[in-house]
Amino acid sequence: MLRIETQNAKPGMKLALPVQMPQSPTRLLLRVGYPLTAKTLAKLGALGVRSLWVGYPSLSFLGSIINPDTIQSQSAVASQITQTFEAVQSQSSANLPYHQYVRTLSQLVDQLISHPESAVFLGDIYDAGEDLMRHSSSVTYLSLLMGLKLEGYLVRERRHVDPARAAEVVNLGLGAMLHDVGTTLLPESVRQGYETTGDESDPAWREHTALGFRMVRGKINPTAASTVLHHHQHYDGSGFAGADFAVLRHKRIHVFSRIVTVADQFDRLRMPPDRPAQPTVWALRCMIENPLVHRYDPQVLDALLEVVPPYAPGSVVRLSDDRYAVVIEHHPQRPCRPKIQLIPDPAVMNKGDLPLGPILNLAEQSLRLYIAHCDGFDVSDLNFERPKFLSQLIDHEPAWSA
Repeated sequence: MLRIETQNAKPGMKLALPVQMPQSPTRLLLRVGYPLTAKTLAKLGALGVRSLWVGYPSLSFLGSIINPDTIQSQSAVASQITQTFEAVQSQSSANLPYHQYVRTLSQLVDQLISHPESAVFLGDIYDAGEDLMRHSSSVTYLSLLMGLKLEGYLVRERRHVDPARAAEVVNLGLGAMLHDVGTTLLPESVRQGYETTGDESDPAWREHTALGFRMVRGKINPTAASTVLHHHQHYDGSGFAGADFAVLRHKRIHVFSRIVTVADQFDRLRMPPDRPAQPTVWALRCMIENPLVHRYDPQVLDALLEVVPPYAPGSVVRLSDDRYAVVIEHHPQRPCRPKIQLIPDPAVMNKGDLPLGPILNLAEQSLRLYIAHCDGFDVSDLNFERPKFLSQLIDHEPAWSA
């Protein structure tokens, strides 16, 4: 399997993963095994599909990072998010099937636990679609990935709950799934203003957290409802929760909210409402540098680096010496120096199999050799080392908790 930019895909290549219908992610556009044609590729490009997963027998080992059942469960969550937001937009008092949400999220969690090798964020399961639905789906998946990685931390942070229940993440996923449901109750002019500028300072837009909380309060688990209210609260005491609610800080913010806050910010950096998509490595670097780093729980930021590779396995990259490679393994301790395998220039690849070159572990190579381009971006100046100060922040964080 190989993730390749749509513009570099060639007629005759066969899809290794399905392509969902842009603007309607619950509908299948192209199935696994579909042979691409020049006409199809032109249409996909016009629809805004930026990348495709195509099959290459010599890279079949990369299939272990993608579990079809996990993708199906992700799609089910995305479908329910879409149906929910459409129902609320048409009727604010719509009855929402919360028990069904729990069942769907439980299935996704079970898949992630059963297939830990595939529990990494490789990007959206679809490229297009309405931003609110795409964003909510990504935040849900990211939050669950981090929550599972933080199992021990959840138990410590939720001492008043039985340890077995404290580590459960379904209510975390439910809070993430509905975290922006309040935006559907805002005036259209307010929503469009945010989508145009990405400016979070508008008091009217800031009320979406309180609007969403009032909608779900008493209908879902309190921890999930709290996440809807507090997902814009920051660890350093900045942020907001609506005019009628106090601003919290540090561990007075529930740990589920702290996780969704990180997932929400990361996804907004990666896919900003007011600009084109940005490289994952840039979004991660922004999260761990000033001024953002102090806004977030350092334990959760650390988990983000564990589950989100700056360069996802299966991605085609160009190195500083102009050779091309495919990323085959993520090293969380050296995030921007993964294990790679050299391949030919994608621009001259044919529809057949790839003649693979040697495997290189960038963590063991000279610093003069690095990833310079990925997904159409020059990333030469964006590579970073895992910050040691995160562990220092973790060691010195406040001892009190909510």
